[in-house]
Amino acid sequence: MNAWIRRQVLRMEAYADRPWYPFLIGLLAGLDNLIVVVPTDGILISSILLQPKRWLRMSFAITLGSSLGGLVLAWLVQHHGLPLIETYYPSLLTTKSWVWTEYLFDNYGLIVLFAVAATPIMQHPAIVLTALSGTSLLSLFMVMIAGRALKYLFLGYISAKMPALLGRLWGVRKELEEVGIEAKPNEIPDPPTVLR
Repeated sequence: MNAWIRRQVLRMEAYADRPWYPFLIGLLAGLDNLIVVVPTDGILISSILLQPKRWLRMSFAITLGSSLGGLVLAWLVQHHGLPLIETYYPSLLTTKSWVWTEYLFDNYGLIVLFAVAATPIMQHPAIVLTALSGTSLLSLFMVMIAGRALKYLFLGYISAKMPALLGRLWGVRKELEEVGIEAKPNEIPDPPTVLR
């Protein structure tokens, strides 16, 4: 599966210079909340390595797409409850992320959603727990967009201005490997070789 994803990302990135490309990666970031297989961080970083001058536009597109995808997931959970998660994400309820997020959410509420949205931690458990708690969708969306903006603007800026730091960032190396980039500390990663 990883080789297939890598090929698709490389094929897609051949169009990184097109005006519609940020919308495409924003859409993929939104879908990541529903299908959990899109290496969003890796796509953002590798796209910015190809087009560093467009880092701000791409970062905003991923922020908005990811937040809207999280909003859709929260809406679905609020309307269909935990059985929806048990049906479509059966393994999610047994992950360490779920148990950890459930404990933290019970104690800290929306602060946990913000912290998860701002880090490389999988945000699905936090979104689901926030939705199940009855939090308003507007509050949930605002917290997600704030956390995602912090995360993706930081990643976008680092990718465009200081790519040698990418290999040192927590949680990023695996995402980069999924899109075919090897990042070592203090080395500037090569932009991906795109496929046409």
